[in-house]
Amino acid sequence: MSNVLVTLFVVVLMMVAVVSWSQVSFDSLDSTCQSWKLMTDKAEDILRTDIDIVNANNTAPFVDVLVQNVGKVHLAQFSQWDVLVQYYGNTTYHVGSLSYTEESIPSDNEWAVITIYADDTTEDPEVFEPDILNPGEVALMRLKLNPSPGVDTINRVILSSPNGVVVSAQFQG
Repeated sequence: MSNVLVTLFVVVLMMVAVVSWSQVSFDSLDSTCQSWKLMTDKAEDILRTDIDIVNANNTAPFVDVLVQNVGKVHLAQFSQWDVLVQYYGNTTYHVGSLSYTEESIPSDNEWAVITIYADDTTEDPEVFEPDILNPGEVALMRLKLNPSPGVDTINRVILSSPNGVVVSAQFQG
């Protein structure tokens, strides 16, 4: 009789261990699958995102940058974009990150989205989904650098969207 009780106890203990181990394994597998799906979704979003700098001009005291969405993803959240500049002043070399502002005229070392065009060649303003850079649309970004870029210098602006797609262009001082 004591052997039966010990055997029964061991069998019950083994079943509880197997069920607990199975639950932990399933939870771990579920967590891994969810992480994999998020990683795949982010990678697909990055693959479908593409931006291009159409033009970058120094229009003292500003630098105007035309950015076209040539991908398939709608872009917004401009406050989460990164804008970096590398430029020569009159006597020194400057590297910096500019702050985003929603004001129509940026202050020193700030940038703003002035307007979004449905077609930049005709300067038709966007109508569909205002303040979102839809595929095919072009955003006019205005940067104000202090100190100003030096005369006859070659400088660079680098843009990065929130999902990490980066583009750069040169502009003349």
